[in-house]
Amino acid sequence: MSERIMSEQADIDTWLGYLEQVLSPLPADERADIVFEARAHLEERVAAGLSATSALAGFGKAEHYTRAFLEDHKLNNALDSRRSLTMLKTLLSVAGQSLIATIGLIAFLVFSLTTLGAIAGILLKIAQPQMVGLWSGAGYFALGALTDPPQTPEVLGGWVYPILIAIAVIDAWLARFSLVLALKGIKGRSDRE
Repeated sequence: MSERIMSEQADIDTWLGYLEQVLSPLPADERADIVFEARAHLEERVAAGLSATSALAGFGKAEHYTRAFLEDHKLNNALDSRRSLTMLKTLLSVAGQSLIATIGLIAFLVFSLTTLGAIAGILLKIAQPQMVGLWSGAGYFALGALTDPPQTPEVLGGWVYPILIAIAVIDAWLARFSLVLALKGIKGRSDRE
């Protein structure tokens, strides 16, 4: 083999070795498949007459080439974990790059805050029952916690507990659902690209 061909093969082997390092978060079999596929494409291009440098330039930097594989792996792990904190961390890591992630995070925050508000309402109703409820009168309607409740009678009475519990449970479910939906939306987008 000529020195030039050996040098080009060494360049390809070096790039593929670095590619495998960049892919280290992936399982070994997935990593091996990606490296094998990249090697086959590079060898095909070189066999078609391109220099190794030109063939490698077509692939770009290993970090760029692997970005989609690594992002897909991260999204799959988050969805497979079924853990809200893992899904939230994953969404936060891609929020600046994805409108879907940003909308998902906003929905998560809104539903989480209303969940916390309902829980706070339950606790406050236990501690200060006269401050939490539903008041309705002539030209007046208030639902929630008031430091100075109106003189009109509170309408819900003990029903405020199951209503606030229902709000807390439904909003907690919606918060988690918004995380799953956003991650699936990002994954679907990356699968189409």
